[in-house]
Amino acid sequence: MKIRNRTKIFQKRLKKSCLLFLASCFLLLTDGYLVHAATVIDPNVPGVTGTKHNLSMYGPGTIKGTSTTEICIFCHTPHNSNPSSPLWNKQDPGSTYTLYGTTTMAAAAAIGQPTGSSRLCLSCHDGTIAIGSLLNAPGAVLASTLNVEGVTAEGYLPASSAANLSTNLSNDHPISFSYSSSYPANSEIKDPGAPSSNYPDIAPAVLDKNGDIQCMSCHDPHSKSYAKFLREDIEPGVVAGASNYGATQCNRCHNKKYWNNTDAPIHRENDAYLWTGTVGADPNPWEPHDLNQSGYNDDTLKRHGCLSCHRSHGGATGKYLLKGKDPADLTAIVDEEWTCLNCHNGKMSDGVNTIKNIDGVLGYLYKHDPKATIDKHTPKRFITGTPLVREDTFINNNNSRHAECADCHNPHAAKQGNHVIGGRQGDISKGSYIGNNLIGTWGAQPGSLTLWSSLTPGSPNNQSNYKTVLLDTDPSNTDYLSRYESFLCLKCHSSYAYGAINPAVPSNTYFFQSDPTSDFNTGNFSYHPAFEIQGKNQPASTANANWPANNLGLSNAFKCAVDNNCPEAGLGGGGIGHTSLITCSDCHGNSNYGSTDPKGPHGSSNKFMLRSKETAAGSPTNLCYNCHRRDVYGDENYCDPVTENTLANYSRVTHPPDNPGKTSGTCNSSFYQNGAGLGNNSNIFGILCLSCHGGAAKSQNGLTVFDGVHGSNTGLGTNGTTQLGKRMMNGACITGYQADAINIQLWFKTATDTVCNSVYPAASPVTITPNYNYLP
Repeated sequence: MKIRNRTKIFQKRLKKSCLLFLASCFLLLTDGYLVHAATVIDPNVPGVTGTKHNLSMYGPGTIKGTSTTEICIFCHTPHNSNPSSPLWNKQDPGSTYTLYGTTTMAAAAAIGQPTGSSRLCLSCHDGTIAIGSLLNAPGAVLASTLNVEGVTAEGYLPASSAANLSTNLSNDHPISFSYSSSYPANSEIKDPGAPSSNYPDIAPAVLDKNGDIQCMSCHDPHSKSYAKFLREDIEPGVVAGASNYGATQCNRCHNKKYWNNTDAPIHRENDAYLWTGTVGADPNPWEPHDLNQSGYNDDTLKRHGCLSCHRSHGGATGKYLLKGKDPADLTAIVDEEWTCLNCHNGKMSDGVNTIKNIDGVLGYLYKHDPKATIDKHTPKRFITGTPLVREDTFINNNNSRHAECADCHNPHAAKQGNHVIGGRQGDISKGSYIGNNLIGTWGAQPGSLTLWSSLTPGSPNNQSNYKTVLLDTDPSNTDYLSRYESFLCLKCHSSYAYGAINPAVPSNTYFFQSDPTSDFNTGNFSYHPAFEIQGKNQPASTANANWPANNLGLSNAFKCAVDNNCPEAGLGGGGIGHTSLITCSDCHGNSNYGSTDPKGPHGSSNKFMLRSKETAAGSPTNLCYNCHRRDVYGDENYCDPVTENTLANYSRVTHPPDNPGKTSGTCNSSFYQNGAGLGNNSNIFGILCLSCHGGAAKSQNGLTVFDGVHGSNTGLGTNGTTQLGKRMMNGACITGYQADAINIQLWFKTATDTVCNSVYPAASPVTITPNYNYLP
């Protein structure tokens, strides 16, 4: 009796279920059901339903199935799953992947083939398995491939899809490695915190149960709260003046030095400059992340943050996921210089000012050309030394020489502003110290406990006798030796970089580059003060009776005496006086120095990448008169009888030195005339002053180098009894120098050579009565 009743109850329930099923099939064909279905897959619905991971026939994306309304089935199944957690419904792709790797990644040795959840993600996203290929398909069948639209003929993700990472992961953020702050020199990531608390210090980023970085560390595949399935908003409501900035999720793990602890680095904080290029014609620094989704005309550095320079997927291979594009091929992501030049090409403006066009300067004849070398900039992580991330020495390998933007600039630290000229020792904001645009870079310091103590004057340095230093402008850092701009230059232009094999001079291949640590040695007879010791030639202000009583001493022969801004006289900053310190870029830099032109040694139309004369008066190539007074020393066609008779005696020797009995205003000295072999053409430098001061050839490491105007320890010449290095008289056309309290004698070359172009007086020596008695 009981069995019969149970059978009737089962039959009634079965009949009711069939009727409900038929009713649901009927509703499927009605407009009413279609409206309900559209509501279910509305993109605003929370969870996976409203995302592109809803691959059912009602999914919102272009890739979706054509025959099933089930959503979870494309990834999960309650039966026959592999692996069992998280009930995975896809085959293991079995692919061998090309992995990400750079020389600066501390965990590089720990990266292996993808594991865990990342391996599961790649079962769709590497493009090797059909999207509809499942272990357990809907219905009674097991392994099957559902029909999916929007994919290739084989059912794979299209190669053109940004979601198809392929099996080459070398241009994608690394995955499946242990996140640890214990790797040697790994000082630029955050400690994640205790695993028992779900690593709170890097949340909302997550690590898997093994403490590894996986795809799901950044992405939540079930959530549509933020774009790209990210765990945090890629653009957290950046507004002018606010402290937040784009791509903050990157900073959950990364703790780049200077980025978060330097006051307003320009690449983090600027929200004024807008891209003015043409979409499709110019490299666009904001692609592919148009954060505001309404065009690129209001995207800024602050809005994009890390994404201004980097891509988490599809970046430059092995180059820190950089995103630059060569203008010659806008379809290809390249590395290094183009990431910088996509902004620094005159295509960024705040409506009034334009970011300096560095790319244009790189078209000059003489340049530090980052576009000329590829894949030679290879910094590494070091366990000891400063900074921990830097390049190793080139060690006798001139083929590795290069000049990438990052060799001089730290993009995570740089602020706006060049160095300020005119300061003295200890004035950390001026003189020979770096400017804001070089904060965070590094250089090579010669010597041991003090700068030159272990170096013999006039001799090349030993390659091992250097230490690397981090260059910054932190006022709490009292080690002034960490601020010299010249140290930045020495890491490439010295024996630190090239050992005993001096490279050729690009401007004149007959010569090889000298070792500046020999040239600038403060034990030399003379030098320009590019380091911590001011110049030697400092007579008392009363030494020359011709000087006005302005307490400037030798500064009466400096341009700042005319400009009334010599800093040592308390007349404000900006002038170069006889106690000032200078930098390499005070002489080497852009030959076109207008207000809109970028400063610095990027490129020049002058040999040796020299700057030009930057005021209206004087020969354009004679940059000496940026500091020294033209009306004291003279210049081509400079024949002013007033200044010749009054200001010329401000210097120790009345100029021109080869014609002391000249007739006023006649310019009858061949030095001061112009033409072939005359004036600035009297030597290969194109600078009149170097015919007497600096520029001769000498031997170093068995090679012919310039005994240049950096400094000199040159001894006696062919003639004379005074060392030529004193007052830097080792000039292109000088063979001898003899100085005493009464007379000065000069011997000039009488034939051309590789440096001098045959400017000399009719007879040597020339005897000159000095204007004041001061022997160096």
